[in-house]
Amino acid sequence: MKPAAPPTGVQGMLLLTTLVWGLNLPVLKWLTGHFDSVLLSGLRMLAAVVSLACLLPGRALVARLQPAQWRQLLLCALLMVYLNQWLFAEGMRRSSATNGALITALHPLLAALLALVLLRERLGGRRFLGVLIGLAGVALAILNRPSAQLAGSGIGDLMVLGGVLLFAIGAVVAQRLLVQVDAVVVSLIIHAVGAACLLVHTAIAALWNGEAPRAVEAGWLWAAVLLSGALSTGMGNLMWNRAIAAIGMARASMWLYWVPIFGIASAVVFLGEPLTGWHLLALAMVLAGTRLGTGRGG
Repeated sequence: MKPAAPPTGVQGMLLLTTLVWGLNLPVLKWLTGHFDSVLLSGLRMLAAVVSLACLLPGRALVARLQPAQWRQLLLCALLMVYLNQWLFAEGMRRSSATNGALITALHPLLAALLALVLLRERLGGRRFLGVLIGLAGVALAILNRPSAQLAGSGIGDLMVLGGVLLFAIGAVVAQRLLVQVDAVVVSLIIHAVGAACLLVHTAIAALWNGEAPRAVEAGWLWAAVLLSGALSTGMGNLMWNRAIAAIGMARASMWLYWVPIFGIASAVVFLGEPLTGWHLLALAMVLAGTRLGTGRGG
């Protein structure tokens, strides 16, 4: 029997989340030109923490957490925030928002593969074909550059891919937590710990290098950083976690198809990045591979 469609409210929440995440990709690319990448990530996560703290339903929810749940939360913070944001921001600084959007589209495919591995399910022929097509699409986007650009931009693409993979691993852990713990509490704790790690990283790097991290003085740029963190990271991840709690990771991940579409369109419109036939082919391959890889059956 075909599963019932998600409630209208959940569908609207997922579409809004993917729109915000897609539009944030060119914003993040633009901000890396004005701020140190790790500092930028730390400030954005700090803004996310403040926005989530306003929604915290009560300290008692945090006090009732068990030691095992705290360990899972710390692991999620390390994977989904600290390492993910570090790699993603550094990768976007070297790459383009268009390629970043394409690589981000692999998230549901990676999430499905991780679920198969962790649950020890068999990887059928259809899913295996989806993996090959999706990875080939990303490889096409990465390698379709002049040789002079591959050293910098190609490494940036791989860093973004690493960030997406770590986020997917953390999401598998988070799904178990969200059955037991309120989504606001989960989001707040992992972003608070992640923000602290990023800001400590920034301070240590500044002491090591003997100079302050790169940052501009324009107040409106700082406002853009904080707004990006509060909306895209704070509210975006909260809506995503609530959607996972409502309909599960597998069904929610299907909506991530919209992120590269919104991301590429906004990168072309707002940043003037070139859109070639190779990009469209790579996007089609990633979406087709993800569809096969996350579908039911072998």
